[in-house]
Amino acid sequence: MRTTRSGLLLALLFAFTALPLHAESALPKGKSVAVLVRSASAQHGTTVEAILIRALLDGGFRAVDQRQLERIRQAKAAALALDGDVEAILELSRSFGFQVLLSGRAEVAPPVRNEFGLFTATADLAVSACLGSNGRQIYADATTAKEIGYTAAEAAQKALEAAARQEAKRMIEGAPAEAAKAGAPTVTVEVSGLRSFVEAHGIVESCNRAGAASARLDRFSGGVAVVSVSFPGDAQALAQAILKQRSDLALEGIEAGRIRLIRR
Repeated sequence: MRTTRSGLLLALLFAFTALPLHAESALPKGKSVAVLVRSASAQHGTTVEAILIRALLDGGFRAVDQRQLERIRQAKAAALALDGDVEAILELSRSFGFQVLLSGRAEVAPPVRNEFGLFTATADLAVSACLGSNGRQIYADATTAKEIGYTAAEAAQKALEAAARQEAKRMIEGAPAEAAKAGAPTVTVEVSGLRSFVEAHGIVESCNRAGAASARLDRFSGGVAVVSVSFPGDAQALAQAILKQRSDLALEGIEAGRIRLIRR
C-alpha cells in the first residue's frame, strides 16, 4: 500500500508540473464589456471589434452586442471616452449598463508594393480597458502585425485581422508580451503631461520608431505613461532617439535606466 500511495503521489506531482502555466486574463469575468474601436476606415474598426468580441465570447466573457454598441457609439460622450476621458466613461457606463469599456485605435499604414508585385501592409492596434464604475484603467497594450497580399486592400485587411487576433490572445489568455531580443537591456520611459490613452500609446509607437526591439505600455494614470522599452543601447541613446522623433517632448532627467520626459 505504501508503494502504491508513493506512486500515486509521484503521478499527481508529475501531472500538475506538466500542466502549462497561463497568466491570468487581463479582463475580469462576469462583467459586461463594451468594445469600441476607432479607425480612419469604418470597415477596419468594425473588423477589429468583431474579432475582439468573438474572442471575449469564446473566452467565457460577457460582451455587449453590436446593436447596443451602435447606440453607445452615437452617444455624445463616446468620442471623449475613446480618448480616455474618465467622466465620459462613467457616463456611458451609467447610461448603457456595461461595466468595462475596451477601447481601441486601429491604424494601417499605406501598403507598399514589392519587386514581386505583392503588397506588404503593417497594422497597429492599441487597446485599453477601463472600469465603468470609476474609470480606472485595468489593461493597456499595443500590437503590430505585418502581412502580404495580392492587392493593397487584401494586405491591409490581413494585417489588421492578424493584429486583432494577436491582441485578443494576449488579452484573453493573459499571454505575455514578446520576449525582448537577446542582449537588449530594458529601459523605463516615463512621460508626463499626456491627455489621453491615445497619446500614451503614441509614446510606445515613438519608442518603436526610435529603434526599440520592443516597447510596451505598463500603465497610464494621472497623465503619466510608463513604458518598458527593450533597446540595444543605453538610456541616453534611447532618449536622444525619442527626442528626434518627438519635438513636442522635452527631457527632464535620466537616472538608473529610467528616462523622464514631459510633453510640452
